[in-house]
Amino acid sequence: MVIDPKVEQPARTMLGHAIRHDLDELASVIGTVGSEMFAACVPLWVFASAYVAIDVSGRWPTDADLREIAARAAKSATRLDISEQEIYEYLSRVALGSQRLDEVFPDEGVGTIPLFATANLMLKFGPEDREWWEYLDQIWDAAQVADRTSITVLPALILRARNIPIRGDNSNSP
Repeated sequence: MVIDPKVEQPARTMLGHAIRHDLDELASVIGTVGSEMFAACVPLWVFASAYVAIDVSGRWPTDADLREIAARAAKSATRLDISEQEIYEYLSRVALGSQRLDEVFPDEGVGTIPLFATANLMLKFGPEDREWWEYLDQIWDAAQVADRTSITVLPALILRARNIPIRGDNSNSP
């Protein structure tokens, strides 16, 4: 995922306003950037939401994981107008699923769901020792690294994530 700095900055700004529940400023920024730029920001929020769900779960989330994540995220301090069910549907069917936003939420503000869900997820599940924007930097840095990395390294990354040493002397053999 190549992140265009022209899209990243407004996506970050809008996310910050949503996290702070600064809805007047959020509306102002949305009006200023326009619908095309707003739509360009949505994939960044979708990626960030999926990343958080996987990060929190420590693996590909199960349905039970997603329900728990949605329940906890819905109680986030943002006070945004998004329900537990909307967060669950968004995560399971869009961010980690194969459906488009307008297929899942045809009658609702397609843009506000990924923005508000991501804000709630970032605030609720971001590392306690870091600010939300530092976690966002980590997520988007990871997206850029993943884009430049061959998928063939995935088995080695899984081994590394499970803290299994990689040795050339076959000492891990039975």
